[in-house]
Amino acid sequence: MLAYIDREHRLMAVNRAWADRLGAAMEGSDPAVARSLIDLAHPEDRIRLSGELAGITPSQPAEIEGRFREHDGAYCALGLHCVRSDDPEGTMYVSVRERSREEALRAELADKQRRLAAVFESMHDMVYMTDANGVIDAMNRAPPGMSMADIIGVPMLAFAAPEEQGPMRSRYTEVRETGKFVAYETVAVFPDGTRETYSSRLGPIMDGTRSAGVVLITRNVSQERRTEEAKRYAEQQLREYMLQLERSNAELERFASIASHDLQEPLRKIQAFSDRLREKFREELPEAGRDYLERIRNAAKRMQDLINDLLMFSRLSAKEQRYTRANLNKIAKSVLSDLEVRIEETAGKVIVGELPVIDADPMHMRQLLQNLIANALKFARPEVPPVVNIHGEVIEHGPDGPTLRLLIADNGIGIEPRHHDRIFGIFERLHSRGKYEGTGVGLAVCRKIVEQHHGKITVSSVMDEGTVFTILLPMKQTERGLQP
Repeated sequence: MLAYIDREHRLMAVNRAWADRLGAAMEGSDPAVARSLIDLAHPEDRIRLSGELAGITPSQPAEIEGRFREHDGAYCALGLHCVRSDDPEGTMYVSVRERSREEALRAELADKQRRLAAVFESMHDMVYMTDANGVIDAMNRAPPGMSMADIIGVPMLAFAAPEEQGPMRSRYTEVRETGKFVAYETVAVFPDGTRETYSSRLGPIMDGTRSAGVVLITRNVSQERRTEEAKRYAEQQLREYMLQLERSNAELERFASIASHDLQEPLRKIQAFSDRLREKFREELPEAGRDYLERIRNAAKRMQDLINDLLMFSRLSAKEQRYTRANLNKIAKSVLSDLEVRIEETAGKVIVGELPVIDADPMHMRQLLQNLIANALKFARPEVPPVVNIHGEVIEHGPDGPTLRLLIADNGIGIEPRHHDRIFGIFERLHSRGKYEGTGVGLAVCRKIVEQHHGKITVSSVMDEGTVFTILLPMKQTERGLQP
């Protein structure tokens, strides 16, 4: 098989054997004229062949090997003997020598070895190979701080931690005897004393039916294990903290409930005897005595209110939440009926828009609206009748479904921005008792109710203009806890 190519490697002429074998027939008298030799080569060989052909000089013929496409589309391994002429055109004579079966197998083996070497060198995991005696004789990379010279020629067991020597020797023997892969985690110790954890696979290198060594594929997972251990420790700490918090909350709730009940009896006696004293001996008491008596009665009333509010707050914390369908329109009307006297006394006005039916505890919703409306009436500006607007709208669906945005706005004295978070704390008061009555529990109850309904309450305010409480509540609660 002969061919004559130009400087651009185009086939200028070929003999019949070339045309019949490589299927290079084209239009014209010469079936292969103007066809590139490179086009006939396997795509993976083209760049290499092009470079080798370009390097051939008249004084230095060359032997080139490559895979070329036959007329049926299959590729065959061929050897090319190339001689460049000394004419100005730089033409070249190419004769083809077909490889023997043995040469073709050697070339195929060499190609596979090149590919395997590329995979070996580019692997993210570290790969070590040993001879039949367990001595490392090949590797793709060394651990940080070491070189390949530090590892090649060293027994694989040399890097196992003392406690891992026995298990590692057993794995090595198992792989050599059974020919199976073994997966495991182990600890390696390096010359500087560093201990690292590795996730590994150990397998045989077979020479026919005989094991000629082992291959170790391993990855340093020390950081992953440290991260997992830190995560487990943090989770354990969190669980312990949550248990302590639950115990603390339970103890506080029991304390609040017991204290509230235990305080009721002496308080009732104070109120009862002060009432009897007032009824039977009021006229006999001097003016100072009557003043002291009224102070006792007022203090007892405040104490009664405080105990009742504390008891209500503790019950909110202790009660398992149960939901049903709550009509906020009806609840709002009922609240306004209860507050009718106070609204008349303040010359106030409460405007309620259309409110929806939601999944909630009706008694809690009633307490929520009553506390907020009562606060709006109480904290009115002097000489300015209070006006309270209640508006609700269903906003877009979030991850938990549609949400009710409930706005309670007033035209009262306002709340300074620095107190916006403080007002929701229990027993927090911004004003003296002489100016505004109350125990400082009402807004804490409101926040507790909203949170138990998986909602959120916030406040915005302008001093001497008014305050707006914004409440977000799910329209639908989860099936757990929902009553028909």
